[in-house]
Amino acid sequence: MDKKQIESEKNLMISQIKKYSPIFKRFFDINLTLRQYSKGIYDFKLNKVYIKRQEIVKKEILLKFNTLFGKDCQKKLNINFTEQLAINIVDHHQVLNHPLLISDNVIANVGKFNCKKRQDAIVVISSGDVPPNNYFSKNGFQFHEKKVPIFSNSESESNSCLLPKRDFNFIEKLKISKKWSNFTPEEKNFLFEQYKKISSLDFSGCANYNDQITVIVNDSWHYLFEDKLRKNLPELLYITQEELTTNCLLKILDDKNYITEILFNKQFRNKVLDNFRGIVVTWNEKENKGTHFFWRKHPFENRLLRMYVRDEELVPCDKEFENLKVNFEKEEIRDLLIKKEIFPSLFMIFGVLNFYFGIKPLVGQGSIIYLNLIRDGWINLLKESEFKDEVKNIQSYEIDYMISGLALFFQKAAGQFKTLYAYDIIYNGGVSAKYLDKAFEMKFGDLLAMSITGTYDYISQKYIPDNEKIKPKVTADILAESLIDWL
Repeated sequence: MDKKQIESEKNLMISQIKKYSPIFKRFFDINLTLRQYSKGIYDFKLNKVYIKRQEIVKKEILLKFNTLFGKDCQKKLNINFTEQLAINIVDHHQVLNHPLLISDNVIANVGKFNCKKRQDAIVVISSGDVPPNNYFSKNGFQFHEKKVPIFSNSESESNSCLLPKRDFNFIEKLKISKKWSNFTPEEKNFLFEQYKKISSLDFSGCANYNDQITVIVNDSWHYLFEDKLRKNLPELLYITQEELTTNCLLKILDDKNYITEILFNKQFRNKVLDNFRGIVVTWNEKENKGTHFFWRKHPFENRLLRMYVRDEELVPCDKEFENLKVNFEKEEIRDLLIKKEIFPSLFMIFGVLNFYFGIKPLVGQGSIIYLNLIRDGWINLLKESEFKDEVKNIQSYEIDYMISGLALFFQKAAGQFKTLYAYDIIYNGGVSAKYLDKAFEMKFGDLLAMSITGTYDYISQKYIPDNEKIKPKVTADILAESLIDWL
């Protein structure tokens, strides 16, 4: 493609996104550097109600990290919470891998890099229910454009929340699949070192696969950056949104609030069902999408069952398992949550963590759209309810900072630009302070345009009419070459 074709296709994708997802328009027009953009993320008016409620959230987060990293973890990992939390909710709870999910915590915390003293830890509320075979991981991780499997094909559609601890022996899986020979001797040595590193980690506090991921991510994060940056680097700590929501919900289950009213007030529940139907990540019964409030654990497979309300019960859609229905009774729901027989849906996760406890969500290209729709839905519903005082709480911050959807790390070799995955960067010895300083001075709008193909892929699937969609030929690598002149 010549420069004119590249520019034309890029502009076409941007124009379609602006037309069919107008919330994106302002992001393309942002004229701030990445450093300036990041600084503004935490500049919002604090809410005393949310600050008080978040005492529960902070306590639950620390309890989890105490279990995984030891009771001295707050000091050891330098965990210091801001007065009111603003947290990345974009990440998937898998090993570090995809370019769009290794840059988000950098973008959200530019001021914590290349500093003269150790920085406070970065806490992430990640999606813990994604299957191993998803858009961002593909059963494992990518290294030098080759897949390294952590899971076998038979496990690929399992729900991560339900997986037990494992050995992470990707070397063996590569050999079994006869893919080991695809790697050079240097790449094999590197992969051996990574496997040894993971095998040496302390998993004694881990109860399951998701716990192991938290430990692995915390360790591997440091190696994304060159050695001299690591001393004062902020720790990266994942906690799954499913577990945190469950534990926080249990703490407010005896209270009368608009979350518990969903569960124990049929009239209010029906209003909620009608008010949020059809929004991405909520529910659409006719199309058999989403679930009503909770997922039900499958009795003998590592997957979850969709449930819909029927009278005063939640009933699995799969008729074979109708006996696993759930009554809207406090003690039954409490018991099933504790036993991990039911898991909160995304609607409940956002309702509890972001709209009731007031954690400001730092979002991606999907959540910037549907979280604003859900937020507006809550405001409209609560205005006409006995909880109308909650409206001012929900309106007290904006869901306005997108931190994902931007590829940040590239390599130039033989005149060609290449987007780097996590283990490509680790193989190279980590990103340099010089690279970060240059990247942080790039315009946010330029970075978004550089990654437009990935954003377009997501938006076009859900919002752009089929007769207008295109199959882009331009890639992030091609766009990076036209926008990065310092690499």
